Amino acid sequence: MGSSSGNAAMVGDVAITMGELNEAAKSQLQKVGTQVYRIKKRVLDGLIEEKLVESAAKKAGKNREEFLKAEIEEKIKEPSDKEVKALYEARKGRFKQPLEEVKGQIVAYLMNNRLNHAKQELMARLMKEENVKVMLEAPRIEIDISGAPAQGKSNAKVTLVEFSDYQCPFCKRVRPTIWRLMDEYKDQVQYVFMDFPLSFHRQAQKAHEAALCANEQDKYFEYNKKIFNDQKNLEVSDLKKYAKELGLDTKKFDKCLDDGKLADTVRSNVAKGVEAGVSGTPAFFINGIMLSGAQPYAVFKEIIEDELNR
Repeated sequence: MGSSSGNAAMVGDVAITMGELNEAAKSQLQKVGTQVYRIKKRVLDGLIEEKLVESAAKKAGKNREEFLKAEIEEKIKEPSDKEVKALYEARKGRFKQPLEEVKGQIVAYLMNNRLNHAKQELMARLMKEENVKVMLEAPRIEIDISGAPAQGKSNAKVTLVEFSDYQCPFCKRVRPTIWRLMDEYKDQVQYVFMDFPLSFHRQAQKAHEAALCANEQDKYFEYNKKIFNDQKNLEVSDLKKYAKELGLDTKKFDKCLDDGKLADTVRSNVAKGVEAGVSGTPAFFINGIMLSGAQPYAVFKEIIEDELNR
């Protein structure tokens, strides 16, 4: 972030301090720091792979190409007609042509998947044999998640924190990825949902309060899914209807919502997000590593796997 002492500029006799500048630029600087780390990590992974293959090939008395051919290409079998047909049937909606016309594409797809899988297995084996240690550290941001709704074990090796807005279309778009990750990693990942209603989303604040009211009756994520599934209907009457549909004590829920009992909790979570550098939604922190936007599944998986292997 740079030094926080001294002045960055003077406007007449009014100073803009370095501390003020750093705070104003905090979100952007943290995003850049994460981007820089990810670039370095990808390049480092490539360098490690080169060294591992070079060393293994030398031990086997082969050059790089001969070694990779023997360890990967020659061990891969071409998919059978049965496998090709099975994939075609499973994804029939995507194919407009008859099987025979797309068979070559399917074979190429399956072969590419097998080659990638075989390469990953080979690299994992070589890394274990060579006892590879990575010292490159990702920039991490500490977030207070006490009291926030969570799924998974609190002592899980990986904690995935999401700052989200119930009216944000990108937050809805990333839902399948989040639930896929939680299904795949189960006890290895704890997922924490933090409120970050954006000021220009008129219904978001009350929707976040409603979800926290549902949390008082141990139905947070059931209610969370209700809201995201019907994101365009978030008037107070809709929020109360969802509580009824989930079998909540509606008298207790309605009073909690009408009284604004948990409005300050929502505002406190927003403040935590701002402090962490969040400026838009969704924003994620995987063990403190910032990830902005509705990123693809593979991006989350890469960071989670790195953290699990630390």
